[in-house]
Amino acid sequence: MNIFALISLTSFIICIILALLVYLKQVKYVFYNELSKIFMLLCLTLALSWAIIEFGYRYANDFSTAYLWLKLNVAWYLTISLLLHFILLFTENNKLLERKLTYLIIYGPSLIFIIIDITTNLLITAPTKEAWGWSYGIPEHPLFHGLSSTWAAFAGIFCLYMVIEYFLNQKNEKKKNIAKYVMLGLLIPVGIAFNTEWLFPIIGIKLPEIFVPATTISLLIIWYTIWIHGKEDDKKRHTNVRIFVDRLIDKTVKN
Repeated sequence: MNIFALISLTSFIICIILALLVYLKQVKYVFYNELSKIFMLLCLTLALSWAIIEFGYRYANDFSTAYLWLKLNVAWYLTISLLLHFILLFTENNKLLERKLTYLIIYGPSLIFIIIDITTNLLITAPTKEAWGWSYGIPEHPLFHGLSSTWAAFAGIFCLYMVIEYFLNQKNEKKKNIAKYVMLGLLIPVGIAFNTEWLFPIIGIKLPEIFVPATTISLLIIWYTIWIHGKEDDKKRHTNVRIFVDRLIDKTVKN
């Protein structure tokens, strides 16, 4: 197994674990937590529609197997849409999320690209053999490939911009601190993807795709940051409950 296939497999495992942890800690017991639900879906989508498929075609021994795996790689666009949705929730853009048009803007492009990818070869062609394993082929006339890559790149830049703006305008120190680490987490995949997934392919330079591991690291940073602060909140709640119970017992004994 080559190292890049192993990296994709590791990303898949990490994302599945993150999704399970968030589900058990937040979604299952606190079902109204929309941020946690979207984060869980983001992890699952990255794992199932991108990381494991990337592992499959990189590890493939022949063209036919790589081609089969590559044909399954049609839903990765949803990862970008879910990231947009998550960032809008995180930055508390509630008014935007109340509008139906917002969801059309978030999910519409990804659904269009998925349909084009399923029905045509305008986005990705037959796999090519590279030094790091099999990889997707870029069409001879890469108009739609360029459009999808540009949409994904600028969606990532927009997410980063939203978090930076939220960080700069935030008055609550705790939220500001969380935003700082989310901003750091986003810088990794956005910076890498802008070059390796958008700029370099457009000018004809082909490098190993590392957006999946970069995004996995980003999700780990975001999960750990929110989990740590959530743990602190749990401790405060438990302390307040204990103080309340102690006072109640004292009153009962005195009476």
